[in-house]
Amino acid sequence: MLISKVRCILLQKLPDFSRCSANRGLAVTANRLSNPVSLAYDDFKASENGSRSPLVVCHGMLGSRQNWTSIAKQVNKQTGRRVITVDARNHGDSPHTEHMSYASMALDVVKLVKDLSLGPVSLMGHSMGGRTIMMLAALYSQEINVDKMIVVDISPLNQDFDVTSSNEWNMEHYFYCLKGVYFDEAKTLFQARKMGDQQLAKRISDPMLRAWLLMNLRQNPETQKIEWRINLDGIHKAFKTEIARIKIPEDKIPAYSGPCLFVGGADSDYIPVSDHEEIKEIFPGATFKYVEGAGHWVHSQKPHQFLETIMPFIKS
Repeated sequence: MLISKVRCILLQKLPDFSRCSANRGLAVTANRLSNPVSLAYDDFKASENGSRSPLVVCHGMLGSRQNWTSIAKQVNKQTGRRVITVDARNHGDSPHTEHMSYASMALDVVKLVKDLSLGPVSLMGHSMGGRTIMMLAALYSQEINVDKMIVVDISPLNQDFDVTSSNEWNMEHYFYCLKGVYFDEAKTLFQARKMGDQQLAKRISDPMLRAWLLMNLRQNPETQKIEWRINLDGIHKAFKTEIARIKIPEDKIPAYSGPCLFVGGADSDYIPVSDHEEIKEIFPGATFKYVEGAGHWVHSQKPHQFLETIMPFIKS
């Protein structure tokens, strides 16, 4: 087993997990569960001659299925395979719940796979979504047939995080920024996003990141009130208690022995090479690829290179 080098440097803007850490390890306590919810999804149907397993795609924290539409269309077009992008609970158009854990989110995906009668299925997840599919493979691979997995820029190995850090890119920073946005006077979604951008600009310098965060605003079709689409309080609470660390039960390791591709950004610190041997103890079929010039948001920063990286694995 390789000994991981201690690194206290944050290389990515808007990560799903803060990474200033010294102590690492795999927690072994099991998550308590809530009832599975019916997830919102987009379904890119298979072509007439598409015979490969459907691909279900899970986004990262504060994201939505829309973040993956372009990639999903390309995979669907190039392979003829059915691709389904989902909104996690408390995100996008999926239901809001009080409880949110990796085990619960994994069970939501199991429910979707069963409800759609997908049969053998391939899974791809980024960051929080990557850990969701890892938990699914560990806990529920007896309930659904997992053909293969792609985990994007996240590791099953935990990092300690410092919620008191003043670093601009600490995840806590984003929650408090979003909670401080007021748009009561806005009458349209355009006005609300403009007002929100002006307020966020005082604390978040990158305009693309501000625009991405403000995609979570919506205008309620019934009341016309401008509001957050996401369950901001619920996600924030879950981040501190459940989501910042993954808790795979010790008796479920190895978690999944099937083919599993880990794709990292070469400029990201989320899947360090020093983790490879430990990851293979949990996922014996793991292989690793890195996309040059990409950070944590591999699929949006280098979409062409990302597709070139995953397509041979998807087609195999």
